[in-house]
Amino acid sequence: MKTSRGTARFAVALVALAAAIAAVPATPRVAAQAQAPGDRPNIVLITTDDQTLEDLYWMPQTRAALGGGGATFGQAISPHPLCCPARAEMVTGQYAQNNGVRSNSGPHGGFGALKEPGNSVASWLHDAGYATGFVGKYLNLYSERDGIQAGWDHWAPFTHGTYQAFDYTVYDDGALVEHHDDLHSNDFVTNRTVDLIGEYAGDQDPFFIWSSYVAPHGQCTDNLPLDTCAAPPTPATRHAGLYPGSRLPSLDKPSYNEQDVSDKPILIRKEKRKRAATLQRLFTQRIRSLASVDEGVAATVEALRAAGELDNTYLIFTSDNGYLLGEHRYTGKLLAYRESLRVPLLVRGPGIPPGVVRSNIASTVDLAPTLVEISGATPGRPMDGVSVLGAARAGAPLARTSLIQAGPFHRRGTIDWTFRGVHTGRYTFVRWNRTGFVELYDHARDPYELRNLAAVKKYARVRRELFRRTNLLSSCSGDACREDFGPLPRPGR
Repeated sequence: MKTSRGTARFAVALVALAAAIAAVPATPRVAAQAQAPGDRPNIVLITTDDQTLEDLYWMPQTRAALGGGGATFGQAISPHPLCCPARAEMVTGQYAQNNGVRSNSGPHGGFGALKEPGNSVASWLHDAGYATGFVGKYLNLYSERDGIQAGWDHWAPFTHGTYQAFDYTVYDDGALVEHHDDLHSNDFVTNRTVDLIGEYAGDQDPFFIWSSYVAPHGQCTDNLPLDTCAAPPTPATRHAGLYPGSRLPSLDKPSYNEQDVSDKPILIRKEKRKRAATLQRLFTQRIRSLASVDEGVAATVEALRAAGELDNTYLIFTSDNGYLLGEHRYTGKLLAYRESLRVPLLVRGPGIPPGVVRSNIASTVDLAPTLVEISGATPGRPMDGVSVLGAARAGAPLARTSLIQAGPFHRRGTIDWTFRGVHTGRYTFVRWNRTGFVELYDHARDPYELRNLAAVKKYARVRRELFRRTNLLSSCSGDACREDFGPLPRPGR
């Protein structure tokens, strides 16, 4: 395996991040207490866009309030690491083969591809007696022409200028409201969330609020393709000079501008090495844009405390997908490498001990089942995920071989997947559909995924078993997606 002095440095940094999250003391004001009998808990889901696990290091208030006050899932993944498919998983608890959303656009992409859009976690919780509210970025290509979505009592999604921090339009409970002022879109999400907490806290019914921030997603400007959005995000004006000495973590990884990519798929082999200065600027703007989200999390927690609702509220923080910043010569998402798959996941609330780190492989597909368990709602779909509440509370096992996938692409007039595979606690296995190229990485021996083991003889049994699991999960639904396949064969000698 290729090595470098950066390997040790970065491994230490990740361990330090997990330790920092776990070590933050939970004061009596922050620690959540067990809910009163018969008092159904509130739920606040806070999401970001394109945030990596490492980005949490620059969100100290979030780490203190949610990580220090609850559970951190350090191995959480987004199994379909792209905005719209991931968000479709959040609202349905289903993989793309079941909910219909395989990409951000095209015949099988965007909001229009979502099967039964009114049959979502919002309508399930609403039918269970929850007051509901949404603010921020919804599924890609949603517009006001699609109307207020079923299940939401308050509905304020961005419809135009979603990625423009100071020039955006909100479909505010049926009225298009343009913002051309100095209110950053992150601050709009925060302000509306705090207002909703104040409004809903006075009622007897529990509430569910989804605060969907756009940061740290790049800007999509008129002279760039929509699927590129390569311009760095614009932070709030007050954060324009924040973190001047920050260092891009990927620079210290051996996978940065990977020297030998001969064992990688053609997409990576075609990539040129990236300029450190360009990526450093992008990274700095990304963490600056997250600073107002960090403040928003703190403001949300404080609003819940002031309303007397904090001890009876579950707060869940995550992102729709991760992001690569020069690892394997790539910038972006929608690949099966760890930086693309891994997302932050912090959960605090009644019965969850403060400051614990869980090693369970939780997934974006698990969010809807978790909300269903918390609320006692009845889902309107067979869900492919499983609730992580037991794991958050007591470390209950989540036996998981997770399907991972991306797509589609057009081939001879048909729609197909770009790649499909599986992710386990130790391995990532991927088969690229167009070429048949296979990738297999052993994270226990190669955490930076430098050596593709697909053609290594001693991993032949592992490869065959992971390929078998991929085939089974590729058409799974409901319980079949949660099958416990048992232990994997060991690599030969």
